[in-house]
Amino acid sequence: MIKKRLTKQDFWVAFVLLLVWASAAWAGAEGDEFQTLYDTVSGWSQGYLGKLIAISSFVTGMAIGIVRQSLMAIAVGVGAGMAVQYTPEIIETMVTAQLF
Repeated sequence: MIKKRLTKQDFWVAFVLLLVWASAAWAGAEGDEFQTLYDTVSGWSQGYLGKLIAISSFVTGMAIGIVRQSLMAIAVGVGAGMAVQYTPEIIETMVTAQLF
């Protein structure tokens, strides 16, 4: 078994990485440049595109369930539809939650 001791170079590499990670912690404070992208994707998901995907998932799950004679495919379709419709709200609630 080979034992490796930490050298000064290993220490400095770890120190620099910690500094980089610490500065990355401030990266989530603003992000106005991504606001339009977030609004667009969230609007798609909760708008008519999201409803279309939800209905398509349900119909596809129902068709597969009829062919396989199993209700599990319908449940997966309903779950996928719910995920498309409600995930943006859940993420928004989790990210903007404030602890008192």
